[in-house]
Amino acid sequence: MSLLLLGLLATVVALSGGAQDDGAAAAPVGDPVRHVDFSSLAQPGAVCADGLRIAPPRRISVDEGESRLLDLGRLTRLQVDDTVVYGDLDGDGSDEAVVHAVCSYGANGAQDTIQVWSVDGDDDPVLVDSLSEPPVRVTGPLPPALKDVAVDDGELVVTWTHYRDDDPNCCPSQQTVLHYSLDDDALDQVGRAATSDAD
Repeated sequence: MSLLLLGLLATVVALSGGAQDDGAAAAPVGDPVRHVDFSSLAQPGAVCADGLRIAPPRRISVDEGESRLLDLGRLTRLQVDDTVVYGDLDGDGSDEAVVHAVCSYGANGAQDTIQVWSVDGDDDPVLVDSLSEPPVRVTGPLPPALKDVAVDDGELVVTWTHYRDDDPNCCPSQQTVLHYSLDDDALDQVGRAATSDAD
């Protein structure tokens, strides 16, 4: 009886070892862009162009999602949102990363930037394109702020705040939703902007 049990155990071990050798059970690694730590990735200086009294640097270093103070007089600082949205925006079968960076300055100044990143053949992050505000034709009397970013059915969906003429500065009562496609490494608006009462 013990010889029979030992024989069965040896068979199980041999079969499990054989399954590991062919690599068929290996788990997929996932899209390389999902392994990028955007909270420590240097950002293009243009994301703080509005918040600096001098020409922005070529790159802004970021650590744990925040830069050092960039302009003491205006208290300019860059922050990178730790919520990154992923989706295949160009239809190539690999995800892109959508990152929100905001440069805050002065009493109430803010420059929102929505960035689309991919990786190159060496798995290095590459900034594909970015948006910093909605088209002028859909803005209200006061500058909008970014409200939400999503990827839906291969399109980038961006929601901005929208002010009516009589809204107080604190409280925009509407929102504008725009859809973008990524074509030839450029974000192009598709469809019409939809403005409605804010949720």
